[in-house]
Amino acid sequence: MKKALKAGKIKNIMKIVFLSKLSKDWEQYVNQLRDEFPGVEFIENHDPENRINVLKDSDAVIAGKITTEELENAAKLKAVIVPFTGLNNFPTELLKERNIKIYNTHANARYVAEHAVTLAFALLGKVIPFHNDLKKGIWSRTKETDDMWNSIINKNAGIMGYGHIGRYIAKYLKPFGVHITGFRRNPETSSDEYADVITGNFDDLIKNSEIIFNVLPLNPETKHIINPGNIDKFKGKYIITVGRGETIHEEALYNGLTNGIIKGAAIDVWYNYPGRNPEPVMPAKFPFWELPNVVMSPHKSSHTAGAVTAMIDDTCENIRKFIKTHTV
Repeated sequence: MKKALKAGKIKNIMKIVFLSKLSKDWEQYVNQLRDEFPGVEFIENHDPENRINVLKDSDAVIAGKITTEELENAAKLKAVIVPFTGLNNFPTELLKERNIKIYNTHANARYVAEHAVTLAFALLGKVIPFHNDLKKGIWSRTKETDDMWNSIINKNAGIMGYGHIGRYIAKYLKPFGVHITGFRRNPETSSDEYADVITGNFDDLIKNSEIIFNVLPLNPETKHIINPGNIDKFKGKYIITVGRGETIHEEALYNGLTNGIIKGAAIDVWYNYPGRNPEPVMPAKFPFWELPNVVMSPHKSSHTAGAVTAMIDDTCENIRKFIKTHTV
């Protein structure tokens, strides 16, 4: 846990709202905040139907999602603090209009990158097909090409979204001699410590990559960036996606995998998610789970103890800074 900032004097009683019930992982951190800042009211909302009421006179809110209606009823709100990376569940334009600051955390970046690289090794290494075959006593040791796995050594990899997570992916791949091309908007440099090339040209990234890691956030510019119009450009390539599902057109991805365009895909982010009901929910309307060239993961890239602790710690540090300065 990071060293606490000194509380100092707080002129007005401040109201910090957690929009959902705190898990056990959070409780000790929030209790420490209460001890550090006795003049600040920390509110934990247990009732999903009461979100608008608790937001009415809040100064800052910690949430993974806020609706336009909720924001319109939060007249005093100065900051939204998101305990993870993605910002696609927020009315960002309205936040800008209201001059409400929104902050997220990249503390889970190294863990998401680790999971992405793990998925790549599983996909290229055919770990799951070999595992399933051996359960049936099938050894898959012929000289046929289909029985061989693919090495990542000296491959060309492209990273869609070369930010915090993307840099860790590149760092983890470097020892294997992988040539890295990073894609990001308006790159400030043409290369860095881990990426051999950094480009703002999406077509160049596709053309020069055998393995493509999708780490893009979801926004109007990235939604369906891979789509029916450009899916043919991914001929013979592997796709590993840990960003947001809707950055790739669902049907185009499925068709690309079934008709031999895309060589294989490892997917951690999806198109259909369960609600509060514990009933089983399939992750897409197309049966990706029936395809032999797909590795599936249930949005688990940051679901590890280290990532959870890092994200909570970083979020609480942002709360401390807001309390001290009214900014983060």
